[in-house]
Amino acid sequence: MRVFKGLLWTVVALLLALLAAFTWGRLRPPTPEQDRALTLLHKDLKPTTGRNADPWLWFMGFDLPADRVDAAYEQQRRRTAAWVESYKRGSGSDTPPEVQADFPKLPLMSSKERDLLCKPRDADCLGKVRAHRDEILALLARHEKLRGRDEALSGFDYIWGDIPGWPFMSVPPFATGMGLWHTSIAVDFEDGKQAQAMDAACSQVATMRRLHAHANSLAATMVFAARLRGSVRLFSELLREFPADASLPASCAAAFAPVTAEDVDMCPSMQAEFAAVTAPEMFGRPEHWYENWNWSGSQTQRLMAADYGAMCEPDLTQRLLADQHIDMARHPPRVDLFDFISNSAGTILSRIPVPSFDGYLARQQDTAATLRMGALLIWMRDTPRDGTSPSQRLAQRPAWMRFAEDRHVALSTDGRSLTMDMLDVEGRAGVPWPTTWTLPAQR
Repeated sequence: MRVFKGLLWTVVALLLALLAAFTWGRLRPPTPEQDRALTLLHKDLKPTTGRNADPWLWFMGFDLPADRVDAAYEQQRRRTAAWVESYKRGSGSDTPPEVQADFPKLPLMSSKERDLLCKPRDADCLGKVRAHRDEILALLARHEKLRGRDEALSGFDYIWGDIPGWPFMSVPPFATGMGLWHTSIAVDFEDGKQAQAMDAACSQVATMRRLHAHANSLAATMVFAARLRGSVRLFSELLREFPADASLPASCAAAFAPVTAEDVDMCPSMQAEFAAVTAPEMFGRPEHWYENWNWSGSQTQRLMAADYGAMCEPDLTQRLLADQHIDMARHPPRVDLFDFISNSAGTILSRIPVPSFDGYLARQQDTAATLRMGALLIWMRDTPRDGTSPSQRLAQRPAWMRFAEDRHVALSTDGRSLTMDMLDVEGRAGVPWPTTWTLPAQR
């Protein structure tokens, strides 16, 4: 009997110890490092003024009047929120609701049509237009409304998604009208509307720059980084053939204003990524409430905050702005027995290596460098020669137009162009970014 009572008390003591460990694991405060990272990751960075392009992007492919987009977006948001709730209860489907609107869809471009359009990485958009002029004109005519919707992005200031979802929620169909505005600018330039085309090219740069700098998803940040770089590339092509004695539109000065921290900051994107990867749906939806005993959202966020929070540190932004080499070291979070007892699923998730952010940071730096290159081309064109050689004038450029040494910015051997290496050398589908920039005609 005494042995039985001893065993019983031992079991009770173990259960109480486990309960105490579980409670402490759930209720203990974050470390100072975790607390700082969480503060950065939960800071409200949404712009307080301006127009949000996210609703417009979701309904880019619909023949939807501008004054009806917000209402359609709100309906979609409510439908998705209802789906999320049913999914969490275990009664909904695994597929989020499709985008719907009480207006017809615009004709989508075929893959053959998309191949005709100028791409961000194209080094000779004007050449493509000259070689396929009739086909491109017909394409632009067929998709005039869609082109207009893409151009209308110039009236927006940021991209801030707030449609609820789960970690694998889809993003707006960014590619729906991509390339139409870009290519139409080159067509106008070829048609002799040079001043109009140059103004549109700079407006496109300013638009892509604004949306790229104020987006709260990694997908939007990277897509508009590519579009921005392509816009600067097109501008440089037009500038090469723009009359040397013609003044540039005022829109160009705004488009190529000095690069700021906003042009390289990835914190809003990382906040969204962090929220997604630490969501409980990562381990599937629990069938019953008591199955959450092995998962704590707040505790999981605490364990994973350091790596994601490092992307929001002001020091990192300044290093990116200075075009310094960045190597983000990854360290698995330190976990202990209390973490395993109170949050076993979250502890497992925290031990999975996070994706390398170095490639994203390199693309941000390449985007900023591309903006600097566009500004440098304008400066080389409009700055009086005063008897100096191109290499001497290059050395005299403003400080903010300087680049990291490993970009090897230099004049070509014939003195007619500039070369600049990219940090992100992985070309999409085997197509790298161009590294040569032809100098414009000088006054």
